[in-house]
Amino acid sequence: MNFGKFNDTQIGSTYNFTVLITEMTERISKTDKPYVAFTFSDGTDKVSMNFFDKTEAGMKALGLDVGKVVDLTFSVKTYQNKKNFIVENISICNNPEAKVEKFVQSPPYDIDDMYKKIIDSIKKATGRDYDCSTLDVPADDYSAAALTIRMLNKNRVAFCKSSAAHSIHHDIRGGLIYHTFRMVYSAFYLAKVYKNINLEILMCGTALHDIGKLYELDTDDLGSADYSVDGRLFGHAVIGMEMVAEEAKNGPYNDEEVRQIRHMIASHHGSLEYGAITTPATPEAFLLHEIDMIDSRMYIFEKEMGKTEPGQMTDRIFALENSSLYKPK
Repeated sequence: MNFGKFNDTQIGSTYNFTVLITEMTERISKTDKPYVAFTFSDGTDKVSMNFFDKTEAGMKALGLDVGKVVDLTFSVKTYQNKKNFIVENISICNNPEAKVEKFVQSPPYDIDDMYKKIIDSIKKATGRDYDCSTLDVPADDYSAAALTIRMLNKNRVAFCKSSAAHSIHHDIRGGLIYHTFRMVYSAFYLAKVYKNINLEILMCGTALHDIGKLYELDTDDLGSADYSVDGRLFGHAVIGMEMVAEEAKNGPYNDEEVRQIRHMIASHHGSLEYGAITTPATPEAFLLHEIDMIDSRMYIFEKEMGKTEPGQMTDRIFALENSSLYKPK
């Protein structure tokens, strides 16, 4: 058993790693032959590999399926100037030390601690004398902060488990809370620089901007996410706006504050060509969009830098406008 990392592999070599199957799908090659497309996780990164001339039924007959820890033999070759991983052999790992949890990608911070800090940050942003020893708010509080905290608490389990995306950024178990946590902290400190910001509205809109992803994406226990039917039909911005509107029916919340939060959700993608329902029309909405862009891009930077040797550049990255990144020596 070898708990190796895909990032450490070299082209032209063959390796034996213990990894987790996170995806497994049968496909047909250009020559009309079946093969199985796998995604494996080493606990740090996920890599796609093909096992040629094999079928999904054949894999399952050997006990191989999504969620199984396996001993994998694979070769590293090149395809279009990139590493290309090919499965050579695969079998069930019988070592009791190779637990599934070891291979599931997750944020580098404790989930419960991130959740508490999000709630605390929203409370502190209001300037009111909230009790930060609890995650709740007073029953007679109908502020924007109270609406936001109640929505988060009602959806806490899913919010803490969900991936933030099908791919590209924060596409791991707990990716949504990780993304939100970093954005909430960024928003809190940027509002100290830009004085025309309503801090409470900014924090609430930031905390809820991706809440619709709880229903846009179906995230499994391994952190892999796929789009739900509603996700494909409506998208997370529409779903999130509806969730806020529905919660606002539960009390005498301020209509103007609810409107501003819903607008932030509607416009957080910034422009119509990138999926925004409308463009940012308030300073809070504009700042939210920029913070969202910063965090999603920085996640990609962090991920790609982990795969790159000092002094080298990455391949072109589609999500970063086909830019190549440089890792300093």
